[in-house]
Amino acid sequence: MLTTTDLIKANFLEHPFLRYGDPRFFFPHISEQRKVLEVAWGFINDQNDPKKNLGVVAGPVGSGKSMLAMKIAAGIHPALNQPAGYGIYMNTNTVTEPRHFLMAVIDALSLPSSRANADRMDSIFKHLNLSPRGLLLVLDGPPVDQEYLHEMLAWSVEHQKKIKALVFLQDLNETATNLGGLNEFLGLYHPYRAPSTQEIANLLYSRCKMAGHPNPLTLLEEKEILEIAAAARGSLTNALAMANDYLERIIEEKKNRLTIMEL
Repeated sequence: MLTTTDLIKANFLEHPFLRYGDPRFFFPHISEQRKVLEVAWGFINDQNDPKKNLGVVAGPVGSGKSMLAMKIAAGIHPALNQPAGYGIYMNTNTVTEPRHFLMAVIDALSLPSSRANADRMDSIFKHLNLSPRGLLLVLDGPPVDQEYLHEMLAWSVEHQKKIKALVFLQDLNETATNLGGLNEFLGLYHPYRAPSTQEIANLLYSRCKMAGHPNPLTLLEEKEILEIAAAARGSLTNALAMANDYLERIIEEKKNRLTIMEL
């Protein structure tokens, strides 16, 4: 495992290939992800049909869904002549209970805490009804509890689409089955493909630049980067894991050579 000292000596300010999502490392030059952002912003700003306030984005495992979800939630912009809304990102692998879901919304809106879920819902609705701002829920994974999300979206139908939800899921064959009763609100379903080999290679190079290295190709061979990108088979998760292993190996080899020279 690379230490901070190892990274600094290799001309990095931080680790370029960490596997957790970090919007600072978002790479905007993957065509399919750009399409997702365009479609998502169109959905967020669409006020036409109040009954269609749920969107689903479906992509392959490891294709960058979490990063996209974080980017959208963190980058809520005001619609034309409208105040900016609240954007909340939730990973449903960690937000595992209905009360966690509601507490996350309460915290994001800076509302007083309540013990009962019904009181939490009333507090959320009252706040949004009085506020000029809307709420975008971005769920990274299947909804934790469809009942409360259904209640929120149903309320939103009668209140100028004040609440919208975007759900990021793995490729779905039966959308209606996976969404259950939420399907009645579905206004967007957008599947997207995994990135190409060249796009993954460009991403790995760019992450090195973002992590502070002035010239990554002096450390990482272009041929090796392309081989890692091809071996990842469209998975950014796999690409980062393999790139991390490669970086650890070459830095360790460099350290060993310096040790031998000092003997």
